[in-house]
Amino acid sequence: MKILHVTQPSMRLFIVLSIFFGLVALALGRQLLVVQAEQAGGSPTAGADSRLKQLADTLTTSSYGNNDSGSWGDWGIYWNRINSAARAPFNDAVARGLTNGGNADFPQNMGGIHDDTSLPTGSYQSTWTTCNVGNNYCGSGDSNAEKRDENTGLIWSTRTSSSANWFTANNCQQPSNGVAPTGPNACTANGNEGCKCVKLTSDKTGCEALGDGNWRLPYQKEMMMAYIDGSGPQLSNSAAVHWSSTTNTSATQNAWYTNLSSGTTASNTKTNSYSFRCVR
Repeated sequence: MKILHVTQPSMRLFIVLSIFFGLVALALGRQLLVVQAEQAGGSPTAGADSRLKQLADTLTTSSYGNNDSGSWGDWGIYWNRINSAARAPFNDAVARGLTNGGNADFPQNMGGIHDDTSLPTGSYQSTWTTCNVGNNYCGSGDSNAEKRDENTGLIWSTRTSSSANWFTANNCQQPSNGVAPTGPNACTANGNEGCKCVKLTSDKTGCEALGDGNWRLPYQKEMMMAYIDGSGPQLSNSAAVHWSSTTNTSATQNAWYTNLSSGTTASNTKTNSYSFRCVR
């Protein structure tokens, strides 16, 4: 009878393969444990408090996504919630649980938007920094600076005037309105030559004449963002119509204005007189 002997090289190969497959089994076992931890209870819809369920519950609490099937099919209520939330636009106010005004008589769940200058706790507003000597007027070195909106980084001046037309506020040449001897550069209808802003380079007016000359009239969208960030209770004299530098493109004789307390925005003839304040 022959006895088979395992050669020494074969023994080494056997040991190496045993170690290799042992490590593979250990890794697979670890991965299996991770998967099981993610899907404790058998599946994300089994009611187990897995990480996936916690995520779906958080999205539900924040009103993101929904449980309905979508273009991906029907993956169950939790996966549907996660998938639909991932495809939706992000809304910071919803994510942070912020409201847009509201008071005791008209709370948010009753459609409340209240234009009071004293907004309630939890309203959608940014942090504002008061500009003073201690912070070198928010780093501008200009005592006309009142507050800095930390969301946009814009520094807002105090109200510069309570009554000025758009041309004055925006440092523009005044339209002649056809009066001799300056000619027909009127601004009374859409497309009139006189409605264009020809900047003054000397004897400047409005924002560009303010302080060190680095101020400008804000755009309409900047004013609307300031309102969203809480300009009402933050800026002095905010409860007034303020000129923006933005021309109405379909009626160029008009420019846009915004009330920094109520958020009202509309356009009117550039020769009308409203308040204005400046940004930098």
